[in-house]
Amino acid sequence: MDTSYNSSHHARTRKVPFRERAFVAGNFISVSAYRVNQAALTQLITGNGYHIHETPHFMVCTQTRSPTILVHRFAPAAIDADLGSYFMQELKPLGLLAEPQDYGDIFAAVVGSLSPVDPQRAWHLFGTNTLQRYHRLLAMESTPPQCDSPIAVFSTLYRRVCELVTGTSLLDAGCSFGFLPLLVAERVPSLTRVIGVDIRADPFPVTRAIAFERYLANIQFAQADLLAADLSSLGRFDTVAVLHVLEHFSEADMYQVLANLLKVTEQRLIIAVPYEPGKPEAAYGHEQLFTLARLEALGHWCLDQLGAGQFTCEDCAGGLLLIDKAI
Repeated sequence: MDTSYNSSHHARTRKVPFRERAFVAGNFISVSAYRVNQAALTQLITGNGYHIHETPHFMVCTQTRSPTILVHRFAPAAIDADLGSYFMQELKPLGLLAEPQDYGDIFAAVVGSLSPVDPQRAWHLFGTNTLQRYHRLLAMESTPPQCDSPIAVFSTLYRRVCELVTGTSLLDAGCSFGFLPLLVAERVPSLTRVIGVDIRADPFPVTRAIAFERYLANIQFAQADLLAADLSSLGRFDTVAVLHVLEHFSEADMYQVLANLLKVTEQRLIIAVPYEPGKPEAAYGHEQLFTLARLEALGHWCLDQLGAGQFTCEDCAGGLLLIDKAI
């Protein structure tokens, strides 16, 4: 659908090629409708045979045997990690998040629509916006209790992790975009070596650029499989954090991940998991549920592997398990 519609930016209008605001990921096309003529855009889409369902932040446009078009109205300043909550609240009930791949594709499409010609620029915007939000929340004494957005929830967890870091080196295992390494490198000056690893390395060029811009020379990012036997090639770390990662593994694989992480932990392993009601959230790719009792059982299992040490559990954005090795 390579046609144009009117932009309502400033007082004058101009024709905007559809492709300048559209980004394709998987079976989704996301279109940024920020400061455009909504009526003209709607007419364009319906004129091409699409049916439209509106939610507070999206126009969901569907047509038989065609990709789903997601028209959104987010301003550039709103492109951050809280987008996921809008997907879950508004798009999941419509059946658009049936598979974990759908969630990732929609995220990529929406962010990419801010700069279709240069997606890296859009992801840089996403990263800097999210990091600014984290810094604002962490500057407060505590996260406001009424805040339950993804950024607010993780700011509570990151605040606690910063308090629990011990030693001079940190490994963030399953770091995703890499926000914890970026934050902890600034907030914990005793750290001289911070490494974030993830199975997917796509975000790392942008994250490295943000680290460079913030003069964070002690951070590295690398692709790594937490199930791989060669994880120990990364070296050993005083503190290892694995935050909201274990729920993405089967039970058998989870124990292999923990065994690998214990081998690279010099002093403290920090494990965080969500407490979900009902069943694991398939849209996020979760495969198992956790409770306090299950977290305590994991603590005992870890100590059995180590032969000594201690563990403690606490509530923090779900459950938090600390494994301290005997020194």
